[in-house]
Amino acid sequence: MTEDTIMKISRIILAAACAATMFSCSKENLLETQKVHLTFSVTSEPSALKAALNANAVEFRAGDKIGVWDGTGMNCFETTAGGAHASFSGTAASAATYILISPYNDNYTVNGSVVTFSIPEIQVATPGSVDPNALVSMAKVNGTSGEAVLDNCVGLVKVVVPDGLTVKEIHVGGGKGSTVGICGSFTFNTNNQAVNYADAGSMRTSITLVPQAGQSVIAPGTYYIAVRPFTYNAGLAIAYVNANNQLCKRTTANAVAVERNHIRPVGSLNATDYVANTGTAVLRTCGDEVQFTGRVKKIAGGSGTATEANTTIEHVVVKAHTLFDGNFNTGNNTVSSGKGNTNIFAYVKGNTLYVCTEASKIQLQASSNYLFRNFTGLKTVTFNNVDTEASATLERMFSGCTNLESVDFGDCDFSGVTNMQFMFENCSNLKVARFGKTYTTSLQKCKAVFMGCTWMTEINLGPNFTISHLADKAECNNMFYQTAMNSNSAAGSDVSKKCHLYMSQAEYNASRSDQGGVCANSALVPARFYFIPVTE
Repeated sequence: MTEDTIMKISRIILAAACAATMFSCSKENLLETQKVHLTFSVTSEPSALKAALNANAVEFRAGDKIGVWDGTGMNCFETTAGGAHASFSGTAASAATYILISPYNDNYTVNGSVVTFSIPEIQVATPGSVDPNALVSMAKVNGTSGEAVLDNCVGLVKVVVPDGLTVKEIHVGGGKGSTVGICGSFTFNTNNQAVNYADAGSMRTSITLVPQAGQSVIAPGTYYIAVRPFTYNAGLAIAYVNANNQLCKRTTANAVAVERNHIRPVGSLNATDYVANTGTAVLRTCGDEVQFTGRVKKIAGGSGTATEANTTIEHVVVKAHTLFDGNFNTGNNTVSSGKGNTNIFAYVKGNTLYVCTEASKIQLQASSNYLFRNFTGLKTVTFNNVDTEASATLERMFSGCTNLESVDFGDCDFSGVTNMQFMFENCSNLKVARFGKTYTTSLQKCKAVFMGCTWMTEINLGPNFTISHLADKAECNNMFYQTAMNSNSAAGSDVSKKCHLYMSQAEYNASRSDQGGVCANSALVPARFYFIPVTE
């Protein structure tokens, strides 16, 4: 064996030994960070509540979960018995101190003793309690003590819904002109219990309490709303939405302090002290900066020209009977037409444009052509509580919205609309169009509504959409042209890619040109067809 060969073998052996040593160290490190089973006996400060109120103290329930931060990650601990004094068990790395956070989720950010958390702007009404996801509490504990007292990070507003009063939503916000965030992203210092806002851009000045899933109203009872602990110098605005979709509001006359871990009662809702908004709100239509399209593009950072492409706004949400967010209570955000007596405001949060009013509905002007033209980044639009002036036209409403994917008209009333021609013309990415309970009894023109929408997967015209009454059948030519319901679509003969169509039996028959219907050159061949009973 030559010397070179021996040296090569020696190098290989040495390398193998080093590798073995490195693996051994790595294994030891892994063993050092292995998780161990732990149990914490948890209580909470008096006066707030988690899942059920019991003499103003926390009453945990079996199955409740908390997060345990061990310095390297968040771990989920659970109680099997619940109670005011509950034991939470799980596994975490060994540490000198832990931070316990209720409720558990993966969205907290921990930096030393400071935790970033959120107070949601939408909270779910929980009888006699508060939305469990909104009441955040924390504790910093010694790793060997096993005992933890959770400090509440929020204040609570207490409101009573009396018997006999229909309440669809409850709103709490800052008083008139308030620019103080009542919810959003905050930090909590587990050393001194200080609460500060973490992100000014996340701040909202109103919170909405909504019914539980499957329910349309908030039942009589006592409810708590988690808010930012703060002194609201402009006072508080309390409102509810009644059976007529009217926002009924009152404001406090003086500053209101909501302290951390304290409950601020605001009394019982009623129809006397809470004044119903009976005004009208009419939306500006197309045009340059003074109109809707240009104005909201300027709000989103554009020049204020209606025809400019806009890629910032990806979602539009239209909200009526909504307590207005005071952060945006300026003339530059007004998008009313001047015809109504209640303002409509618009603001952008992230990539979502909110169009809101305290009136019970938003009305579109008679000339609403090109209302959303050239929103090139727009993906989804959601309407609710919208109607129109008489003889309204929505022709080419979404012209130039080349990335639009979904539009939901919800409970809009389009009984005053006469023209929907080319409404979604060349919205080549549109997949879903839902007309909800929209009535179209005045409609006279609906040529090529979906022209160029070659990848539609669902067209839901709803139970009240009607075209069989059209006086001139030619005005309905090619209504479904190039949708994925005929051979002119991108789907071609591939049935698996064809569109699902929802409409009433009578209107389906009236739409088929091969049966003498009104939609000439629109031979409907949907992948599946669903008849919808016509409502009275």
